[in-house]
Amino acid sequence: MQKINDVTSRLCKVLIMVMVLLMTLVIFAQVIMRYVFLAPFAWAEEVGRYLLIWISSLGAAYAVRYGMHISVIFISQKLKGYTAFAVGMVIHLMVIAFSFVCFAEGLHLSLRQWDQLSAALRVPMFFAYVAVPFSFALIIMYTLEHMAKGVASQMSPKSRLGKEDGP
Repeated sequence: MQKINDVTSRLCKVLIMVMVLLMTLVIFAQVIMRYVFLAPFAWAEEVGRYLLIWISSLGAAYAVRYGMHISVIFISQKLKGYTAFAVGMVIHLMVIAFSFVCFAEGLHLSLRQWDQLSAALRVPMFFAYVAVPFSFALIIMYTLEHMAKGVASQMSPKSRLGKEDGP
């Protein structure tokens, strides 16, 4: 699972960088065309909006992989040993449950949008909406990896020697 997640996170990183560059260029060209030449592109704002959706979605998944999301650490810093492990597992399970609902509903919504075309580009709206289930599928995969690492570290002999609370 880790090798697959390594590949997908590298792919996310590259896609995010390319999309940020592309969005910057498209929006910059749109500003120049609108205010200098008084002839804006009809499609530029739509492309920028869809790129931003994908950047945000992939960025959220990438942040989950590397633990970059804001989290409440006050309580987890107070917990030790098995209690900290158990609370961490409950949090991971809640993230997976929420992500699964978002994945399922996002997939359902995106599939229903296949026939609807975007205003300027005339491409199916599916391509904008599918960012949500795609990113939540990645979040599920990355969270499962975090859980597996947590279980492995809890089961290691080194962890067993350093137990700080309860039998």
